[in-house]
Amino acid sequence: MHAALLANTAWLDDELTTFQQLSVGLVDEQVRLTRVVPQGAGGAGLGGASLLGQKRTWPESRLAVLNHRRLVRLVGAFDASRVDLIHALHRDLWQPAAVIGDHLDLPVVFQAGAVEDAAAAARLSGQLNPTRCVFAATTEPIAEEIREQTQGRVRVETVWPGVHVGEPMAEGLERDGAVCVAVCGDGVMDESYRRLLEGIARVVADRPEMLFFFEGQRSDQRQIWKTAQRMGLLKYLSFVPRRLGRRELLLMADAVVHPQALGRSRGVTLLAMAHGVPVVSVADDALDYLRPDQTAWVVEDADGEAWAGELERLVREREAARALGRRAREWVRGERLASDHIERTLRLYRELSGEPLPFPG
Repeated sequence: MHAALLANTAWLDDELTTFQQLSVGLVDEQVRLTRVVPQGAGGAGLGGASLLGQKRTWPESRLAVLNHRRLVRLVGAFDASRVDLIHALHRDLWQPAAVIGDHLDLPVVFQAGAVEDAAAAARLSGQLNPTRCVFAATTEPIAEEIREQTQGRVRVETVWPGVHVGEPMAEGLERDGAVCVAVCGDGVMDESYRRLLEGIARVVADRPEMLFFFEGQRSDQRQIWKTAQRMGLLKYLSFVPRRLGRRELLLMADAVVHPQALGRSRGVTLLAMAHGVPVVSVADDALDYLRPDQTAWVVEDADGEAWAGELERLVREREAARALGRRAREWVRGERLASDHIERTLRLYRELSGEPLPFPG
């Protein structure tokens, strides 16, 4: 089987580890790969063509219409290299993937990682051949939302992403002193960030040794910085730029905080859990891996007072936080391993392409 993985910068910025694991795992299962990525995206983290199959690049633009045209032009290259299946890893790549798939009569997997993807799936579903296409959602609630909005026109499956279980990294909780917290959101100042900043202001009044590292997905976080400045919090905060290696920096924190209910799955959350880093998050119905007191401390009424309580808890109840990290790590070991992700993805590929499924050994 020869599969083409289509990725863009928006997806790779947040899911480079998932892309690496998926590529290595599929190649290990004897799948030929063509990885289609933007020019300059991912740096050395994407590896070379000799290791993970063919790598094609395309000049990504801020204009969706240009990206569509540039990707559709790859139809000749896909035909020449005898691609058997296309896997579009982000919503913005669905339409060109559907055009190429229709032109070459290829099956297409449309990966959905956010609740907001359901509306795009509904618009696209009427154009698709239901026997040759599938929406692969990263959580079951996202899959249910897509099923409801597409009204059964196209098959929808849940393909949970997975990670490798690593060594525990939240070592700061093993000792007295400063506690470093990584704050992971979209970087856009909103009411959720305001409430978290209010909570930080409350807790640092008594815990001035606490440090917070803010990471944003698609923003320079300037408005958050300005708000923190007005609140006199800048000496407690650092802002992590969107650069290769920032994930490793985040995993070195003592805890990871998600202040927003974005309805979007993120690999960094599972990576934190897999390394035993405690996760504190607002409630988000789209994320089936947020299990109260098993994989995360979930904040239901996330106002400033509630955030102050959860942040204080990280310092005051260090053993409870370490135990949460251990429980999350074991849950990932049983439910979200990278090897299971590869197996589910490969089975979906084979079902769509008509390749015979191997008998168990």
